[in-house]
Amino acid sequence: MKNYISGIDIGTTGVKVIIFDMEGATVGSAYREYPCTFPQSGWVEQDGEMTWQQTCEATREAIAKAGVDPAEIRAIGLSTQRCTFTPVDEAGMPLRSAISWQDSRSFEECEEIGRLVGAERYYEITGLPVGTTWSVSKIMWIKKHQPEIYEKTYKFAMDQERILNKLGAEGYFEDWSNGSLQGLMDIKAFEWSDELIDALELDKSKLPDLVPSGKVVGKISRESSALTGFAEGTLLVSGGGDQQCAGIGAGAVKKGTIEVTIGTAGVTLAYMDEPIYDGSMRLPCSAHTVAGKWETEGLQNAAGSSLKWYRNEFAVPEIEKAKALGVDPYDLINEQVEAIAPGSDGLICIPYFASSAAPNWDPFARGTFIGLTLGHSRQAMARAIMEGVTYETREIIDQMITNGVEVNAIVLSGGAAKSDVWNHIQADIYGKTCSILAVEEATALGAAVLAALGAELYANVSEAVAHMVKIVAVCEPDMQRHALYNEYFEIYKDAYQALRKADVYERLVKLALK
Repeated sequence: MKNYISGIDIGTTGVKVIIFDMEGATVGSAYREYPCTFPQSGWVEQDGEMTWQQTCEATREAIAKAGVDPAEIRAIGLSTQRCTFTPVDEAGMPLRSAISWQDSRSFEECEEIGRLVGAERYYEITGLPVGTTWSVSKIMWIKKHQPEIYEKTYKFAMDQERILNKLGAEGYFEDWSNGSLQGLMDIKAFEWSDELIDALELDKSKLPDLVPSGKVVGKISRESSALTGFAEGTLLVSGGGDQQCAGIGAGAVKKGTIEVTIGTAGVTLAYMDEPIYDGSMRLPCSAHTVAGKWETEGLQNAAGSSLKWYRNEFAVPEIEKAKALGVDPYDLINEQVEAIAPGSDGLICIPYFASSAAPNWDPFARGTFIGLTLGHSRQAMARAIMEGVTYETREIIDQMITNGVEVNAIVLSGGAAKSDVWNHIQADIYGKTCSILAVEEATALGAAVLAALGAELYANVSEAVAHMVKIVAVCEPDMQRHALYNEYFEIYKDAYQALRKADVYERLVKLALK
C-alpha cells in the first residue's frame, strides 16, 4: 500500500484540496471559490457554512482525480486563513457570519486595548502591534454591539479548529501559529494570556484549546467520511495558519531564508530560533508551525486581491477574450504588463485597498494612485499595482533587516508566483535572487508536511522538507532596474507618509461613515 497525504488550504476566497505523494508531488487537486460580503464600509464577512460545504465538494473531487484508495491517504492537515473566526454554539452551528481578518470595523476597540493594556505591553505579551487584523478586537466588538451572540457563543472558532471539529476532532483545537494571531496568546509561553483576558474582560472558556502544529487531534468520523470521501478513521493533524504553513511549504525552516507569499493577502515570513522583537512594533513576532519556534512576518491586507480588483473592474475585455480562448485572464494581463516600462510611466499605486497592516498599521489607509495622467492606460495601472504591492513587501523586508533578521535567500509562493513578469518585478525591486517553488500552493504543501509528521511518516520537519519541497526556477535581479526602482520606492514611502500626516485617509473614512 502506498502512502499519500492531504493538505487542505482554506483561504480567504476559496479552498484548495491537494493529495500529495511522499515526495511532495501533486496526484490530485480541486478548488472551490466562496465569496466575502461587505455589509458596510470596512466590514468583511463570510458564510462559515458555505466554507464547509465547499471544502467537502473539493475533497471529493480531489480524491476522485487522484484515483487513489482513500484508505491510502494516511493523514490530513489544514492550512487556514488566520484571524477570521465564527462564533459557534455547543452544536458547532454558527451564531453569525464569520468576521474576516480583512475587516477593520474595530478601530475603537483597538483604541480601548491601547488604553486598558498599553501598546508596548500588548506587543511584549503577544508579539503583535495593536491592530484590527487580529481576532481579539472583533471579539470585543461582538461583546459590545451583539451581546446576545457573545453570551450564546461556545467558542470563537477560526477555520482551523472549526473545520477539524466538523471532520471529526472531539473538541476545538487551535494550533499555536493560529492562536498567536488571535491576539490573546502569550508568545513565549504558547498559552492564553490571563493578563490580557482579564484586562479586556473576556471569557477564557470561549477560546479554543491550544496545541502545537503536527499533533493528531482526531480521526475522520463516519459522518464526515460520507461528506468528504475521506476514509473513516483517517488521522486529523493540527495544521497551521496559512502563512506559517507556506513557510514550511517554501522551506523557510532555517535562518536566512525568507518566504514571500502574494495570494489574496501578502505575507513575508522569516524563521527564528528565538523571538526577535521589533522595537518600533512595526512587525509581529508569531508562533511558527515548526513547533516551539517563532517567525516574524509582515502582513499585507490586499496583495493579490488588489490585482483581482483590477481584473474585475477594468479587465472585462480580457475576461471575455480569455473565456473564448480557454485561458486564464491573468495570462493576458501579464502579457500587457510586460509591455509597460518599469515604473509604469511615472504611476505609483499605494495598494492599501483593505487598509494597511505591516509595516504602517493604519486602519484608515486606502488604495491610492499617484501620478495618473490622461496618457496612462489601464494596463499601466495593472503594472503599478504589481509594483505597489512589491514596494509594500520591500518595506517589510527592509524592516526585518533593521531588526536583525538575516535575508540571504527569498522564495516566492502564492498565486502571483504563476506570473513570470511579477516574479521578475519582485527580484528587481528587492535586488535579490528569487526562487520559485515546484508546487505553487506552498500553504497546502506545508499542511501536508505537518500531516506527514503527525502520522510519523517523517522524523522531523527538516527531513520532510528535504523530501517534499522542490525549487524549479530562479529569477535574478536586473541591477539597473533595481536602481530605478529604488527611486520610485522612496517616492512611494514619502507619498504615503504625507497623506497620513495630513489625516487624509482618516478624514475620508469617517466622512464615508456619516
